[in-house]
Amino acid sequence: MLVTGYDDRTGQGYVVRTGADRSAPEPGTREVSHDGVTVLLTDGLALLLDDALAHRPVAQLSWFGPAVPLTLDDHTLLAWLNSTVGGVVTVSGDPGPDPRLKDRTSG
Repeated sequence: MLVTGYDDRTGQGYVVRTGADRSAPEPGTREVSHDGVTVLLTDGLALLLDDALAHRPVAQLSWFGPAVPLTLDDHTLLAWLNSTVGGVVTVSGDPGPDPRLKDRTSG
């Protein structure tokens, strides 16, 4: 998955690369690993993720969804970006609907 976004709080754009889209670290990026999963992020976002993993390791799956442990799987990481960081602009290789969320259209 490749995510680009803009964090209004820091005034910086960010990029996240996971799985097959993760490349070798380049200047201005850093790898973050947790529970055997490694992702590549721009430096500022890597600091936010490190802090969240150390001090607030949860993510909201949706506006009304449950909070779950913060892991680096694509669904949880994308939920954390949307609910905590904000500013997601593009997602390439979107993991699709999170299987932990019930389809709210079917009642």
